[in-house]
Amino acid sequence: MISKPILTSGIRPTGDVHIGNYIGAMRDIIDLQETTDAHFFIVDIHSLTTHSDETSLAKRTIDAAKLYVAAGLDPHKATFYTQSVIAAEITELATYLGMVMPLGELLRCPTFKEKAKKHPDHVHYGLAGYPVLMAADILIHKGELVPVGEDQLVHLEMARAIVRRFSAHYGPLFPEPKPVENQSARVPSLTGEGKMSKSDGKGTTISLKDPKEVIEQKVKRAYSDPLRTHKVKPGHPTRTGCNVFHLHEYFSEPEEQQSIQTGCQTAEIGCVACKQMLATSIERTVVPIRQTYEQLTDADIHDLLLMGKEKAKVSAQQTIQEVREAIGFYMY
Repeated sequence: MISKPILTSGIRPTGDVHIGNYIGAMRDIIDLQETTDAHFFIVDIHSLTTHSDETSLAKRTIDAAKLYVAAGLDPHKATFYTQSVIAAEITELATYLGMVMPLGELLRCPTFKEKAKKHPDHVHYGLAGYPVLMAADILIHKGELVPVGEDQLVHLEMARAIVRRFSAHYGPLFPEPKPVENQSARVPSLTGEGKMSKSDGKGTTISLKDPKEVIEQKVKRAYSDPLRTHKVKPGHPTRTGCNVFHLHEYFSEPEEQQSIQTGCQTAEIGCVACKQMLATSIERTVVPIRQTYEQLTDADIHDLLLMGKEKAKVSAQQTIQEVREAIGFYMY
């Protein structure tokens, strides 16, 4: 039997996931459970580097787990757990990896420099050591593949450098993890330029948990063709600034898109009707996720995470044992 490549992927502990996150990365990452030995973990330890959310960490963890399971993550196909349940193994491995990682490289990391500049009063060891802990997350299961966005590529390259340095000292115990670069779709903001982002403000994103009426209200405010001022005037749906049609390209069926484009260009369809159709298409994507999320209980998630914890613990302890032997500790 041919073994599947080992994949590791961290999940931020938040239940506030919008449709841009889902189409842009979440959906494709979950699909990887079909072709890899996937390890999905909620990065509750990493979240402590920012302390940005006042909501209980435990509550956010459960909420994130519910949302990912509702979106299709199958804990019977993938190992699904929280980072902290193997904290002993991860932090031990991070200690050893830190011994071969030059401090200067950590301090020169673009992400660290950017965050240190933005929040000079919150520069701490955990922030500087983030890439080492990330490397430990991957290597604790001897991860071979890591789904990464553009902003995480530098951290993955640092993890690869750590593997090379560790191997030079103690032998080839770990594979060099390779990126699975998701060709992330840039789902546009409802009311601004660029992709959909929570930083744009309230009402500019659509959550996977939003009910139908909220989706409709938000879509009504979405930007349409800025030069089409009257329904009887033909529109240009592909014109820069028409976020509505761009969103149709992600959520509506191809034949619907063609019909809408033609109707807009011939003034048979107005912007109000176009937005109503978009809301229907988005609701079609969101409703199965939202309904499953609402049906899942905290007890359901507890049981699923407990199942993943057992598998993650076995893998992590095996790796730590091999690392100790490779380093040459006196074993007794």
